[in-house]
Amino acid sequence: MVHKLRIIIEKFAGGLAVFLMLALVILSFTQVILRNFFSIGFSAVEELMRNGVLWIAFVGATLTTLRGKHISIDILPRILKNKNKRILEWFLTIIASIICLIMMWYGIQFIMLEIEMDSVIAGFCPAWIIEIIIPFGFLLLALSFPLRLLDTKHDGAD
Repeated sequence: MVHKLRIIIEKFAGGLAVFLMLALVILSFTQVILRNFFSIGFSAVEELMRNGVLWIAFVGATLTTLRGKHISIDILPRILKNKNKRILEWFLTIIASIICLIMMWYGIQFIMLEIEMDSVIAGFCPAWIIEIIIPFGFLLLALSFPLRLLDTKHDGAD
């Protein structure tokens, strides 16, 4: 069950990452063509691309965490042996997940503030729709840390 959930999240995040990257490449290419050949450009596209990078960051962080490829300081795990190493991994995983859940809470507060203020991105899109990735991304990260350790079918060699 845990393995299936991890795979579902990984496939969803991977597909979303591909879509976002293609969208960003197409939007930036279009902007270059419009500016260089027609002397026009759309500031709304610039704003959408900046927010697209935020989405890519969260999706990429989720993928790297699920695959165990995230940056970590691993002095103690190299010194410790099996049981103590596993305890340390769980301790760090719980701490990382708690931090991500706290950040998710603040992300929700931020989204509620954006809704209250009626903020707009690119002149037409409610800001909270695009910025919803902040709490959602931290939730995915909070789930990714323990899912990676709980998945007994995953050996970390991806």
